[in-house]
Amino acid sequence: MFMQVLIMSDPINTRKIAIIGEMADFCQNEPYDAERFSKYVYIRSLDERLYLFGDAELNRLVDAFVGMSAGEEFHCSKEEVLEMLQDYASSLK
Repeated sequence: MFMQVLIMSDPINTRKIAIIGEMADFCQNEPYDAERFSKYVYIRSLDERLYLFGDAELNRLVDAFVGMSAGEEFHCSKEEVLEMLQDYASSLK
């Protein structure tokens, strides 16, 4: 599993960890396609209203993933995506 179970007193960070975990699960469990992952992140970011968290780092991460839909020169590999997600999740601990 991508994320360890964390017991946190901050429900916002707990929700962020869950969302990042879902993104990682999608990336790992589906055949990787940067544009498809980009669309998935875009839809999840709107559904979850991630912009309301006011987290600049999360917004930067979402922007980078959504931006992959702009063309191959903006694509990240599956390994890069997972590393970025893990780094962000680690910063919340």
